[in-house]
Amino acid sequence: MATSANYIQHLHAFRGFAILSVVGAHAWSFMIFWTDGLDVDGLKWLFWLTETVFHGSTIYFAIISGLLFNLVLAEKSWWSFFTSKINHVLFPYLILTFALTGFYWHYVIESGEVANTLPSYLKIASQNLITGKADIHFWYIPVLAFLFLATPLLAWLQRKSNLVFVLIILLPLIVSRSPFPDFIKPQSFVYFLGAYALGMAMGTHYQKVKQFVSERKVWLFATALISSVLLYALYVVDYQPGSLFSVRQTLVYIQKVAICLLVLHCLSALEGSDDMTLGSNLGANSDASTESKIPTWLMSLGTYAFAIFFLHVIFIGTFIQTVRPILDESRSTALIGLFGSISFVTAVLGSIALAYVIKRLLGKHSRKLVGA
Repeated sequence: MATSANYIQHLHAFRGFAILSVVGAHAWSFMIFWTDGLDVDGLKWLFWLTETVFHGSTIYFAIISGLLFNLVLAEKSWWSFFTSKINHVLFPYLILTFALTGFYWHYVIESGEVANTLPSYLKIASQNLITGKADIHFWYIPVLAFLFLATPLLAWLQRKSNLVFVLIILLPLIVSRSPFPDFIKPQSFVYFLGAYALGMAMGTHYQKVKQFVSERKVWLFATALISSVLLYALYVVDYQPGSLFSVRQTLVYIQKVAICLLVLHCLSALEGSDDMTLGSNLGANSDASTESKIPTWLMSLGTYAFAIFFLHVIFIGTFIQTVRPILDESRSTALIGLFGSISFVTAVLGSIALAYVIKRLLGKHSRKLVGA
């Protein structure tokens, strides 16, 4: 498959890796906490392990969004950039926010906080649109919308002041994203702005970045490993972060950046794109005869990444409700680990299946509904 100016295979495949990581961040932790919590011996280490590996995986999406802007999208007009984001990210978010508010409406009614009326539904749905609370993971879309709005300013700063731009990239080391349950306090916008700016810097100097990673793979692997061990240790000692700064989130940023660079390196090698010419002639100079070794299934996950992001929690929640009676009778670490694994697969495949049906029904307009 040839590389085009809008389609770089290893970056597309990285979306597949990123969405698997995001689903992984939810599959086991939700299986634990949406049932009876950490009430069984051994569950803590399972939670700590999955959190160490998967927590903070939205950083991958922030980085890749910034990278693709300077690598591909910067050549387009601002009108084209914002129109694309509105149609393919924000409009699906709007539609699904109102749909999921209705899907979960019976829980709202059971809480007794609002009346079961159309005005109440519209009010709650509108609030969810602003706060990202239609589903537990929707907080990232308001953050992403902020990153889109900040892109012109970041692009200007990158041209005018390297020092300020580097400081923005480093901000997540000292300003941490806000924890559960309020994910979108102002500090979270700062945290992901740094990751997005890092991606923009990578996109501007992508060939140099690839060379840097190629020469320092061992150091990056050591960084990812050491930060992971330290993250796990913080869970073991029950570290409690502050309101603005968390050593845990600093380590997550370092860990995820190192892993991102390593995975991009591996995927680029599989694509055979080390000599790829970047810029406006990227597609014309690519060798169509070079056969990519990137797995087809990973490319498919990249295609459906946004749909999986939007839909996967529905399938996780449905599966948890299905197995809850079993866990009520026999709750063990092994069983929760198994059900978490099944939940992971179900969420990915279920989301793809639903998105595929929607694509068959709506064609190209499906991107405005589920982002795929």
